[in-house]
Amino acid sequence: MRLRSITRRGLLALVATPLAIPSGPLRAEPSLPLRVLCTGAMLAVAQDIAAAFTQETGRAVVLGMASVGGIGRRLRDGEKVELVLNTARQLAAMAGAGLVDGTSMMELGHIRLGLGLRPGTPPPALDSTEALRAALLAAPGIAFANPTVGAPSGVHLLRMLDTLGIGATMAPRTLLLPTGLEAAQAVAAGHATLALAQISEILSVPGLVLAGPLPEAVNMATPYAGAIASRAEDRHGAQALLRRLTSPAGQARFRAAGFSFPG
Repeated sequence: MRLRSITRRGLLALVATPLAIPSGPLRAEPSLPLRVLCTGAMLAVAQDIAAAFTQETGRAVVLGMASVGGIGRRLRDGEKVELVLNTARQLAAMAGAGLVDGTSMMELGHIRLGLGLRPGTPPPALDSTEALRAALLAAPGIAFANPTVGAPSGVHLLRMLDTLGIGATMAPRTLLLPTGLEAAQAVAAGHATLALAQISEILSVPGLVLAGPLPEAVNMATPYAGAIASRAEDRHGAQALLRRLTSPAGQARFRAAGFSFPG
């Protein structure tokens, strides 16, 4: 099954207005901002909460984005950050590897997968796996996160296509991007018809609307969390920002982005 894969550099060449998010190592500025490394699913929420944190405390926050697996690679390569926002599973593995402080980990909610499309595109029915299968087969092109770069949603979606019996059919029409956020961005720019991504990623992209969550039988709920990096230069600042993210106001912003808090 051969799928088209686009690197971040390739996507920036395609999209007229690229994501203005640092993809290289984050470096401290003279004002010593708090450095946060997060996934695309967390980015919009983290931006909003960080802005409120800066307004109230005067402390600058610099956000960087990477794929779920890419965050660990950047930390292993020696990048220094104060706070990491990633899937709970990845953070647990990173704690075991000494990259984050496992005792500092705090839950940030669960997010499910959805389907995004451009405004004006007739929304497909998503009330059953059969309806989803029909919608995908009718689409000239779909986009989702590349499973080969450590994107759990991409791994799940690739298996889902096979489960629906349309993996081989959809392969020539599938565009793979480094993250689900960039897949959503590509659809908004017209390079594919449907984006399969985490709901928070779809909702954060201008020029894209959420058709709805994928049917529960083929959906996936991913728990996210935050943890202080082992090499953090300001643990107190990182803890303060993490408390803000998990505060009632922070949870309200996460809910608005499609996150849920089971239990």
